[in-house]
Amino acid sequence: MRLASLAFAVSLGFAACAAGPASDPALQQTASLMVSITQHGEGMSANDIADLSAQLDEQVAGAPNDAYVLKLAAQARRTLSDYAQDRAQRVNLRHAALAEFDKAIALSKPTDPPRTILINGEEVGVDFSDLTALRADLFHQVQTDR
Repeated sequence: MRLASLAFAVSLGFAACAAGPASDPALQQTASLMVSITQHGEGMSANDIADLSAQLDEQVAGAPNDAYVLKLAAQARRTLSDYAQDRAQRVNLRHAALAEFDKAIALSKPTDPPRTILINGEEVGVDFSDLTALRADLFHQVQTDR
């Protein structure tokens, strides 16, 4: 499954970048990875989850101060945590997502304009209007997961 997920993410990313308005390849690649995780995450092994988390790490490392990338990476990592059967892996993913949400909150401003990405061929704006709510929901999940 690992190669299939990777191949899908790469093909979706290339198709989206070639076809659309996304002017930021790092943001679009992170979005494509997020979509792949959401669509193909069911039944992943711990190794598949670790591999996808490492891919998210690469995206964040490539744009460590981009609040938009951090937001999407945190959302993708949270989704990965929902698929993790291993408690330690799930907790680690959720804590990493919290850190990414925190950094995105610190770097963003409410006046930052939305950035456009392609998801399944549709233009979608990424903004920060829901950032604190996403972080609060995840924080609550972490607190009740203990």
